Amino acid sequence: MAKFRQRLTLGFIAILYLAGCASTGLSDKEKTLAYEKFIETEKLERTTSINSFRLNGWRYLNRDYLVLFSSFRKPYLIEIAGMCYELDFSHAIGIHRTGTRLTEKFDSIFVPDYPHQKCLIKSIHKLTREQADRLSAIGREKKAEDKPVQDAAGEADSNQVTSD
Repeated sequence: MAKFRQRLTLGFIAILYLAGCASTGLSDKEKTLAYEKFIETEKLERTTSINSFRLNGWRYLNRDYLVLFSSFRKPYLIEIAGMCYELDFSHAIGIHRTGTRLTEKFDSIFVPDYPHQKCLIKSIHKLTREQADRLSAIGREKKAEDKPVQDAAGEADSNQVTSD
């Protein structure tokens, strides 16, 4: 009986060890560094504002970055200043802005469950769709079951949006 318990314990430890080794994801800090390097190597154009901005979709990257899609599925890399609670678990986001322009350092993003918490937009970079896809792939392993949901236009996206 003692040998059985010992083998069971060793088997359980081995399973935990292998599960830990199988995790290939990057930490949030490593992802932030990778996104910063991507901005530098791709020479992404920084813009202080987006005229006639209409939120059409979004992708959560990590606590510091997300991709917003405007009309015509034009992607922008958004850096957030400070902590934005529950953004990684939210199915929708909203935007506090003045007028139709989205402006860094003045406008903010919020999670509908926490509408008074403003996540200030620190910077905005223009992206191509291909760059947005490559950013989304950083730190993630491609799996067959990770297929994105299609929106009404047949474009891939998995998050809802709200705007005020």
